[in-house]
Amino acid sequence: MLAGGGARGAYEVGVLSALAPALAARGAAPDIIVGTSIGALNGAFFAARAHEPLEATAAAAVEMWRELRWGDALRPLVSPSELGRLVGAGAMLAGLPGADLTGLLDSSPLSDTLARLVAFKQIARNVKSGALTAAAVVATSYATTRSVVFHHGGPALGLDSIRAIDYAATPIAPEHVLASAAIPGAFPAVEIRRPRAAAGWYGDGGVRLNAPLAPALALGAHRVIAIGLNSSVTRTRPSTRPDAIDGVAQLLQVVLADQLANDVATLAAVNETLPAGSSAARRGAGRRRRERIPYIFIAPGDRLEIGRIARDVYKRHYAGIGSLVRDTNLAVFGRIVNAERSAIHGELLSYLFLAREFIEELIALGRRDAERWLEAEHDAGMWQLGLLPTNTTESAPARGAPRKRRPRATRT
Repeated sequence: MLAGGGARGAYEVGVLSALAPALAARGAAPDIIVGTSIGALNGAFFAARAHEPLEATAAAAVEMWRELRWGDALRPLVSPSELGRLVGAGAMLAGLPGADLTGLLDSSPLSDTLARLVAFKQIARNVKSGALTAAAVVATSYATTRSVVFHHGGPALGLDSIRAIDYAATPIAPEHVLASAAIPGAFPAVEIRRPRAAAGWYGDGGVRLNAPLAPALALGAHRVIAIGLNSSVTRTRPSTRPDAIDGVAQLLQVVLADQLANDVATLAAVNETLPAGSSAARRGAGRRRRERIPYIFIAPGDRLEIGRIARDVYKRHYAGIGSLVRDTNLAVFGRIVNAERSAIHGELLSYLFLAREFIEELIALGRRDAERWLEAEHDAGMWQLGLLPTNTTESAPARGAPRKRRPRATRT
């Protein structure tokens, strides 16, 4: 289960590169892959290579991220295309008739990048061969505002009226991943044509369902690996009056981070109400489960950890005048969000900060957090069943520490 967060997706492959050897040794390679936004791109990458050894795929994903740059996802900020968008934005604000703006940024390069990185036909072959039980991506419908899970494989699912989730069975195609990553307002909406029953315009799946835990369970997962790109833990408080950018960053935090932590906590709480050895029950959308679901939950240690990294990397490499020549896009975007001001401003920068130095630090952070989880004692080996301890800091879910004093359940 891979959450969304733009360029922060490098953290996910760092986590998986550390988990892969332990999972492979236990024969626990993921066979149901569900992703939202950048998690949809990472998920499609892993789904297309499900027939390959997990460690090799994780290593390939790390190398893929190391090569990604601004131009792989977006047109230059200083270009006729973006100038036209600024003019269009001004015309809309002025109320001029006929003015239209599909998005603040031109994300058209992402289509070619996705085609280059992911063999979508191989995803279908992996589902057919059994190397993969199901692959799914989450997008948000502009027509209904509901989350739509486009999935290939798994049981026949319909509507989850409680969670406002619709399920659409279809081979996963580039349009589904592009739609899942289309940040509303920033990126243009993406038209999805397949399946016909779910055709329409879609945007970022993280708007409503950045933590696709419910779809993973509905598709038949008996164990869950949840990787988050945000944390709901706050260690420091702002010392100055928040500005508009702080407000945007706060909104992203609420949408992207708190949902995942709450969903994992709910899963753990339900586990604790079920007796050990509970028998499995067929789960569909909205059906109550009757078995414990072991899980791994790894995310950054506190809310501003990635923001601090982004701010510091920007200060070291992209704040000077020379950076305008070395990488105009990163230098200009950092100035737009005033990334040097604080870690909160760095948070906003981090979503589009496709800088080699930043990506390397996120990969390393993901590895360290995964290694801490593996070193800690859990309820069933590397898997947790009940609620994670919070007796020292609330960052325990992300870090895998402190160690448990006694197991609460047997291995499942």
